[in-house]
Amino acid sequence: MRRAHELGKILLPLLFFSACIILLAAPSLAETIRVGVISDSATSWPLRVAQEKGFFQEEGAEVEILIEVDSGKLLTGLAEGKYDISHQASDHFIRGVQDGKPVVIFMTISRPIFDFVVSPDIRSIGDLKGKTIALDRPTTGYWVLFRKIFAQEGLAPDEYKLLPNLGGAEKRLLAVKEGRAQGTFLNPPLSLTAMAQGFPRLTGLAEHYPDLPGSSGGTRRDWALEHSSTLVAYLRGWKRAVEWLADPKNREEAIAIYAKRVKADPEQLAGTYDSFVRDGLVRTSLSMDGMKQVLDLLVESGQLTPDAAKPELYANPTYQEKAMAAK
Repeated sequence: MRRAHELGKILLPLLFFSACIILLAAPSLAETIRVGVISDSATSWPLRVAQEKGFFQEEGAEVEILIEVDSGKLLTGLAEGKYDISHQASDHFIRGVQDGKPVVIFMTISRPIFDFVVSPDIRSIGDLKGKTIALDRPTTGYWVLFRKIFAQEGLAPDEYKLLPNLGGAEKRLLAVKEGRAQGTFLNPPLSLTAMAQGFPRLTGLAEHYPDLPGSSGGTRRDWALEHSSTLVAYLRGWKRAVEWLADPKNREEAIAIYAKRVKADPEQLAGTYDSFVRDGLVRTSLSMDGMKQVLDLLVESGQLTPDAAKPELYANPTYQEKAMAAK
């Protein structure tokens, strides 16, 4: 009995020590992040890569991707807690802050690579006079930029009509195909699909605004503060996806991953990859100088007062800077 007691005194600490080792070695449960996107456009490519390759999980974040084709509903859902993160145009977040929504931009995903695609009878910007343009929302920053390009080319805003509030790119292209509109802006791969179907490209944003931030990642300020380590983990996974996507040796696998999400010709997807990685994909931390460009544009278009054009009111680069510094 005494020997059993003494043996127990020896074994119990060993068992306790072993249990501690097991607990310490076990992987922590990754926190689920609900990410809302408008569509599986090229800007979602790093998101799908990070999910497919397990980069998010390896960095301690579990990601659920949710699609909401209406940018306004997506932003409202973010503000109300339906989503933890959303990916959309930077000016959407800016407008949300102006409307009192507690949102903040934490990264730039891509430069604007939107192409303006038109019906076959349109050969120049001047040919849009008297025609109709399909839009998601008339105040969307990408449209504001195209409107400015058109004005510079001699086409005034009162010389064409708008068909607004159509939602996602597929719905806008459908309006052009059906003749309800004669032009709209699209990004790859849908823009490449439209061009292959005989709808010409008139111009693109990248050639006019090469330094302007396009699609961005945003969240709620309180969520970012309360889940800062989770957000940084998400950004570390994102960073790994961007680096992997930009490596030419991964081109074919990257196209295969994207092909699971969209219906497009493999050659068009290859063109989308080349265009996005070369011209659109942002590999650096959120630029506050780039944010200032967007704000100045909104001031110029009358959507923002000069005193409100302060990047720190809308963006916080510190989370991505921490992620970029991680080895």
